[in-house]
Amino acid sequence: MTNIDKDKAQTNPSGTFDKPADVVTSKELSPGEKTKALQEWELDARLMDVAIDEGMNKGAEPPHAVTSKTLLPEVKKAQKDLGAKPIPDKGAPTRFTP
Repeated sequence: MTNIDKDKAQTNPSGTFDKPADVVTSKELSPGEKTKALQEWELDARLMDVAIDEGMNKGAEPPHAVTSKTLLPEVKKAQKDLGAKPIPDKGAPTRFTP
């Protein structure tokens, strides 16, 4: 991947990268930018988990139908691989997700 939009990569990482591990291996982003991208991806994953738990996807047609949990485990692994801290559970706007 070359010449990525760094702002987009940090504010909408799933629109730039295929999976959280790709953020870790990116050569275009600094460690701080990678951390920010993964925190954003974590927040999105947490919000999606809550939406799924609350049944907000029922009746949706693809591509909006989501039937399984999100990428939160992959995001947390990528954060660990990078040495980045996840969003503190006390500060997250969603329920606790281990």
